[in-house]
Amino acid sequence: SGYATDIGKRDDNQDFAAIYLDEEAGRHHGAVAALADGVGGRKGGRVAAELSVRTFIDDYLGQSEILSPRRTAARALESINYWLFREGQKNENLKGMACAFTGVVLKGRRLHSFHVGDTRLYRLREGQLERLTQDHRPENAGGDTTLLSRAVGAEEAVRIDYGVADLAPHDRLMLCSDGVHGMLSDTDIGLILDARASPDEAAQRLVATAIARGGDDNTTALVIDIIDLPPASIEDLDAAIAKLPMIEPPKVGEVIDGFRLEKTLADGLYSRVFRARDTRETRLAHQQ
Repeated sequence: SGYATDIGKRDDNQDFAAIYLDEEAGRHHGAVAALADGVGGRKGGRVAAELSVRTFIDDYLGQSEILSPRRTAARALESINYWLFREGQKNENLKGMACAFTGVVLKGRRLHSFHVGDTRLYRLREGQLERLTQDHRPENAGGDTTLLSRAVGAEEAVRIDYGVADLAPHDRLMLCSDGVHGMLSDTDIGLILDARASPDEAAQRLVATAIARGGDDNTTALVIDIIDLPPASIEDLDAAIAKLPMIEPPKVGEVIDGFRLEKTLADGLYSRVFRARDTRETRLAHQQ
């Protein structure tokens, strides 16, 4: 993984990002990372961003590894949202604090994402860049790109976009604040990531290019390379099977695994029984 950030022309840097790699023997939580961007114009934006990232990672790692990432990570984000909202109401120094947030859990061969606001998650695979999150902006925002329809800490309850995607060796993931994607197109981002410099170099180039294009906002990128993955689990296989298209039931005259279907003997709601001829052994059999 690699990370880079720049304050831009702001008075302080309200972006915050972190990653935990599961390198401790006996732990099976997987890797977890998050990036947050304090909402501009609000007090305590940096506090909201840092607390959201730290709490998301710490709370997730502190819960049972048997539970699903969706349940444990979402619970952590909901908890910090409630605290930020309440604290932002009663603490004058942190009044209205909130942040955009994108977090990921990499467990087994799957990527679990948790997203609120306009931070983003991208996946580069075999030269093709895909954005895995959608910005939360009001429909009537017009040209104002600073308005958000959702943010962590903005309301008592938070609506979290949850997504799950498969992982493959050589995938490259990138989390970024709007300081990056506000100045760089998806094509620009794809070209920089696909140059396959180290994660640190790629993150630094993304941030430096955004600033060079005239960016004045806090600008942050976190790049993660997938080097290898564990063997597929039952859940991974189930997910892969669920994506396969459902084929039509076989019909008389078709050959299935060397058996030519000659006659339908029974046709029920869940099964169909045929009389079939084994074309390899030249004998009759029942095929269900």
